[in-house]
Amino acid sequence: MVPEMRRRRGRHRRGRDETYKTCETYDVHNPPRKGRHTMTPTQRVAQFVASVKFDDLPEHVVEKARVTLLHDITVGVAGFRKASVPMELARATGPDAAGGGGRLLVDGTRVTVEAAAFANAALIHARTQDDTYLPGLTHVGCTALPAVLSLADSLDSDGRAFVTAMVAGYEAVAAIGEGWAARATSRGLRATGVFGPIGAATACARLLECDPQQIASALGLAAGFAGGTNQTWVAGTQEWQYQPGIASRNGLTAALLAARGVTSAPDALEGAAGFYRSYTGDPDGAENVGEQLGTEWRIGAVTYKPFPICALNQLPVSTLLDLLAASPTPPDDVEHIALALPPGDAAYPGIDAKGPFTDVGATLMSAQYCLAVGLIRGGIGLDDLTAFDDAAVTDLVQRIDVVPDADLPRGGCRLTVRTRSGAVREREATPTAETFNWGRDETASRARRLAAESPLDGEQMERLIDTILRVDLLPVADLVAATVVPDGTER
Repeated sequence: MVPEMRRRRGRHRRGRDETYKTCETYDVHNPPRKGRHTMTPTQRVAQFVASVKFDDLPEHVVEKARVTLLHDITVGVAGFRKASVPMELARATGPDAAGGGGRLLVDGTRVTVEAAAFANAALIHARTQDDTYLPGLTHVGCTALPAVLSLADSLDSDGRAFVTAMVAGYEAVAAIGEGWAARATSRGLRATGVFGPIGAATACARLLECDPQQIASALGLAAGFAGGTNQTWVAGTQEWQYQPGIASRNGLTAALLAARGVTSAPDALEGAAGFYRSYTGDPDGAENVGEQLGTEWRIGAVTYKPFPICALNQLPVSTLLDLLAASPTPPDDVEHIALALPPGDAAYPGIDAKGPFTDVGATLMSAQYCLAVGLIRGGIGLDDLTAFDDAAVTDLVQRIDVVPDADLPRGGCRLTVRTRSGAVREREATPTAETFNWGRDETASRARRLAAESPLDGEQMERLIDTILRVDLLPVADLVAATVVPDGTER
């Protein structure tokens, strides 16, 4: 349920009879007397979130939000057949009798906003092809986005308010996670589960027009609700799909609690027993967190995935396909492949794995498996992740090794292919700001290609693409409706 909130013209559209009471609105022209440098990092981030307005967003930031939304929603729709469990759970446990909740994407059933956030997050992450903020090792699109989308749908918000909240959430979690997420993952924690609730909480608190103190409380509550380990990748089990759902739901809950007056520690991030010390082991340097907010727009560094596999495997597979295009090599002629990765990437849980495989949670992470499938099948689709007993794949996997190389930059790779005929082919790749950072045309083109794996037909996909790219001109309800498959259509 959402707090009572009076819908304001230009922010939320009146579509039902509920009465709402808004959080106090922060006036950026009359900020608190407390100077910026006397604020805690928690308060600094909260002040930014409260003050950001749609009209202040640079056009390239708004466009990046549109394109990011397009990628995440369309890969989510294309993953619908892999999200039956979270959808069933949301319908069974989260029906909204009052009719004021959020809708399930594709399905269209209205459930509580918390249930919608959980299920839609699991849906968007079902293909593991949603966006990635690599400096923070976090999937923001399956944590912040589902929460604020479900809340906006329930409030009948307009697109400008939604985009503003979305950008605020992305910027907040990026600032808080950059430079810290790697420390958390080195302790076995999954950054998406740890940092994701913060993005969801700040985005939702901004949509609710909370003041800086309430947003700081939402942030602190979300920090206390964070969690999730990377053992899922080691074991090859299924926690990975549901961790974003819990993160999204918990962040939304944190914002709803803060909007009702629940408080949290003002130094929730940097305190002696706070978020950074607990999840990374050392809060040293936390005093600078958030200082570039509003001047350096981190959403621009969010990247997308061409394949439904781990972000760390995208460049190696793409590099292998480029190498094969230049020098075609039959799989049977491959004697050995060495994949050199930076030590941190090579050691990431699940990357260096040769099986046996029994679940896609293992295959999508294994660099050996992804390279083997890419070489044999010329690419990787969703169904390619279940070739657990394919002899050609499993045999080639054993001929591929991951090698740590400290001279490679983070995200870079080098492939060395040695053939049975004695040829050696090598290619190195270093990511740039443009790597997998597509514009609207490329993203829309890739969305159209996903139509074959989607419950939407070609015409419906075109309508969805058009709606998303005009999201700031439309009510959010139109966006959600464009994902819904009409009754009687096979899903």
